Amino acid sequence: MKSCCLVPPGTVLLFLNPTSRIPFFRFRVCAWTSASPSRNHPTLLASISRPQGKKVGQCKCAFPPQCYGGGDDFLVVNFYRFVMIKEPEEEIAKHLDFLKDYDIRGRIYINEQGINAQYSGPSKDALAYIEWLRDNERFSDVLVQTSPALNGHAFPKLKLRYKLSLVQLEEDVSNLPLLDPTMGATPLEPSEWRRRLEAVNRIDRDSDLTQKDYILLDVRNGYEWDIGHFHGAERPNVDCFRSTSFGLSVSEVSASDPLATADKGKTNILMYCTGGIRCDVYSTILRQQGFQNLYTLKGGVSNYLKNEGPVEWVGNLFVFDSRLSLPPSAYNPEATTDASSIQQTSQKNKFARCYICGSQVSELRHRNCANLDCNLLFLCCTECVKDLRGCCSLNCMSAPRLRPVLPGHQRYKKWYIYRDLGMHNELQC
Repeated sequence: MKSCCLVPPGTVLLFLNPTSRIPFFRFRVCAWTSASPSRNHPTLLASISRPQGKKVGQCKCAFPPQCYGGGDDFLVVNFYRFVMIKEPEEEIAKHLDFLKDYDIRGRIYINEQGINAQYSGPSKDALAYIEWLRDNERFSDVLVQTSPALNGHAFPKLKLRYKLSLVQLEEDVSNLPLLDPTMGATPLEPSEWRRRLEAVNRIDRDSDLTQKDYILLDVRNGYEWDIGHFHGAERPNVDCFRSTSFGLSVSEVSASDPLATADKGKTNILMYCTGGIRCDVYSTILRQQGFQNLYTLKGGVSNYLKNEGPVEWVGNLFVFDSRLSLPPSAYNPEATTDASSIQQTSQKNKFARCYICGSQVSELRHRNCANLDCNLLFLCCTECVKDLRGCCSLNCMSAPRLRPVLPGHQRYKKWYIYRDLGMHNELQC
């Protein structure tokens, strides 16, 4: 019997229409019975209901192996764990040996400090890897996050290898005390994060909070902020996480650093990123710099959207795979929002501007510059795409290695594909 089937009582399982991805019914796990009509799977006692909440009765059924969705659906899976791995090369060999029989593609990095993984695959394969991983005591309670990949694989191939740093920073991350929980920030559950963020953003003259009491820190890249962020967060002034320098010594910070004048002993710093790992790493750096009151969003934005919906969030979430951008509904199709969050969502495009002309854009999804040697990710309106033939500037239009203009918001593939097809000089919309 596969352990992935034994979801705890109270869990709500959602079944989606395979074409539209709209939920057509759900059920809540009530209990598992001792008798089973199947030799391999237990019997599930469940309360079945429509998405609107109308109960349609009780049923007993044999729960299939694809207990988290249809076996043919593709998922993108993200997880990380900081834990001591004495022999990382041996650990990598074990993972490679297991995955050789599964259709998994993505980036899985392992070193002495732990593992960082983002991959895609058919749901039965993607979840089988998680089940196998959790059999190891070191990873038994790892927080795993999934999202749909409607067009199949979101990564071109599997990269499972040793990497000196699980995340890239100019500082040598391998020397940071990432395995010491006292050196990092206090993780906040999504519900607590929402409560604090609502308090900070609330317009209330009687509130005891002031702007100096809290700083909301987006520990991502500027282009990620451009398509979605928490209400009240300033745009990061970096386009590569490696260059992040919040809270460093006075001689190294810029005027745009929100921590430059913060009281290290009193200011509460709320940090967030996509999945949580960048915050965990950078909070350790800030702790070494003397900041005392550090808080991170546990599991990052993706975990928040899954549990709380888009409350206090505006726009989409940037993801580092071929999908580029996901709406909040991808994480929680049933999420309900209050009036304030609905208003924020309805105005989501007001902050999103074309990189070239500054006009509002209707699609919260980046495109790559057609100039291979630039390859800048940028938001662009339809008119500028046509006028600049997929490039981000006039200079790029005259570059020697130009790719054809892609329709819509597709992402460019490797250069040799266009070279071999003789398409690199065909500039057409």
